[in-house]
Amino acid sequence: MRLITTMLALLQVSSGAYADAIKYIDTHVHLESRGGLIKFPEAARNAVETMAQKGISYSILMPPPMLHSVRSPYDIDLLLPLVKEHSNRFGVMGGGLVLNGILHSKPAEKITATDRAEFRAKAEQLLAKGAIGFGEITIVHFSLSMMGGGHPYEEIPADHPLLILLADIAAENDVPIDVHLDVSPEDRPLPAGLPSTNPALLKENLAAFERLLTHNTKAKIVWSHAGSDPGMMRTPALMRRLLAKHPNLYMSLRAARPDPNPATAWRQLGVLKEGWLALIRDFPDRFILGSDQFHPASEDDRRTPSLGLDFLQKMVNNLPPDLAPKVAYENAKRIYKLP
Repeated sequence: MRLITTMLALLQVSSGAYADAIKYIDTHVHLESRGGLIKFPEAARNAVETMAQKGISYSILMPPPMLHSVRSPYDIDLLLPLVKEHSNRFGVMGGGLVLNGILHSKPAEKITATDRAEFRAKAEQLLAKGAIGFGEITIVHFSLSMMGGGHPYEEIPADHPLLILLADIAAENDVPIDVHLDVSPEDRPLPAGLPSTNPALLKENLAAFERLLTHNTKAKIVWSHAGSDPGMMRTPALMRRLLAKHPNLYMSLRAARPDPNPATAWRQLGVLKEGWLALIRDFPDRFILGSDQFHPASEDDRRTPSLGLDFLQKMVNNLPPDLAPKVAYENAKRIYKLP
């Protein structure tokens, strides 16, 4: 309770200040399905109201990365009517179930020509329906207690043949791929604090990710959740090396509770650490914002606190004037080809 009170106090801003605040584009948003998929229209309307309150001019909806076994799954078809209804507020990505489910059900060593043809057809169908990119696609995703007891651990090699194929399709159509990768630069034990539903030994996965990045340098890869890594490995030093080496790599920043570990970007709520600020300054065209917010149909259904949206707006308004517009909206408009 004390933490929440402190967070709210730090985020109190006068109405005049908010009028002058920089509006931003949120490139990574989900609709909360706990209230039932039938409530998605209400969730979208609630999201629009929240966006107006939090200074968000446009959001990109996407299905979470799901396995075919997940109950109540959804993909782009349930989102498209909402995007049409709120066309000036939402864009949509596709593949969180359709493509992610295939990737996690087809062993990399057993992919056939038929598999490749069917996967390409499904990916191109998503684009034909109106997707502006592919996502959320999981390479490695930790199981997290905060997401509920059924939240699974997901893992595929980043150079899975079908993910390599998706990079080619994305490059051909000049659309991005939003990937979730809880990175392990080397084999290591499961970090303390992560539930036992994850493997006790985490395997190195960075080399395969770099093979994905180098396979087709025209494929724009947006690596989600920078600055909030639960595995505490995604440090500014690692990000700097990868950004310098791979010009097709982009990062979306997600708010997180301040932590001394360098993999956490926040010195205090909404204020970046110097190392992260220096990283953005050196790669100003490669960072965007992605809250990972789950918008519910009503506050009773809310799973993730909306305070993270305030943190991102506070961060944007704390950025130097030459960086703030790029991170807030200019980079996102270019990467996703937004109007």
